[in-house]
Amino acid sequence: MAKDEKELLSKMASLLKSGATMLDMMCPTCKVPLFKLKSGEVVCPKCGQRFVIVSSDEEESRVKADMVLSSLEQAAVQKINSLIMPLSTSETFEELTEIGRALITLLQVIQLSRQIRGAEKGVAEKGK
Repeated sequence: MAKDEKELLSKMASLLKSGATMLDMMCPTCKVPLFKLKSGEVVCPKCGQRFVIVSSDEEESRVKADMVLSSLEQAAVQKINSLIMPLSTSETFEELTEIGRALITLLQVIQLSRQIRGAEKGVAEKGK
């Protein structure tokens, strides 16, 4: 048995010992069984890719929307972080105003994204 195969089998055994469940679905890339962790995440033990298992087109749309909104929030937070230094070193009222407007816009983006995600989760839970 090759070293890579031994490492994969060891990792799979470790996942099972930690309470993960081996699924009857295969990783589309590696062609090895996927595992569902106790946290609910589904992972490939070989490549480490994470998957979301959906049961309908509607659920797939909700998951994709949630992922996009989450990425949007992360980008907004990164932009806010990049404005901290210019905010603390700005010397004119105009600079402060410009940075302040950008911060307010970014905070509104985060707030709206979280509201939408919360509303969609509520709709999904009602449908269960």
